[in-house]
Amino acid sequence: MRLATVLYEDKMQAGGGSVFPPHDFLLAMVSDLTGLEIWALRRQIEPNPRNGVAKLIGDLSRTSLLAGDALLCVLVDRDRVAEHLRLPKLADEAAVIQAMKDRSDAPDKLTVHFLDPNLEGLMRSIADCAPGVSAPSTKDHNSRDLFLKHATFKLSAAARDCVKGKQASLGALVERLAGLCGRGEG
Repeated sequence: MRLATVLYEDKMQAGGGSVFPPHDFLLAMVSDLTGLEIWALRRQIEPNPRNGVAKLIGDLSRTSLLAGDALLCVLVDRDRVAEHLRLPKLADEAAVIQAMKDRSDAPDKLTVHFLDPNLEGLMRSIADCAPGVSAPSTKDHNSRDLFLKHATFKLSAAARDCVKGKQASLGALVERLAGLCGRGEG
């Protein structure tokens, strides 16, 4: 049973099948809190990569369709979303969240969360929390996906918990999803 869909601004790598490493990393953090396996969480929390923040924002008007009976969670890079919403670049998170909810046809089904400042910042946070691991120096999907696959399946729960501390909004999303999935009941 689907409990939530996560709308990402990033795109899925061609040829990756249904695997989206940013989503699997999120699921690994939810798994750490619930005890549920990632494969089981994939049935409860679905990814929806949108290939750009403009497309993601445009889809907010279809929140009810995308969410269905579940929750729609947006995970977007903090560094550029305000500009796309025609807000000042340094608008606070509350203003950005409100602008996104204002575009939604079902704001009660929508939660908004940020990567600070972006996906590369998340990868730096992962590297900071995992001794001996360094973030990719190039910005390409192959490097990103390999790095996130490693972070999903090889890092300790303590390292992922450290990442939640460095990425507070992402941590709040993880906590919310773990609550939906029955925290500690797996």
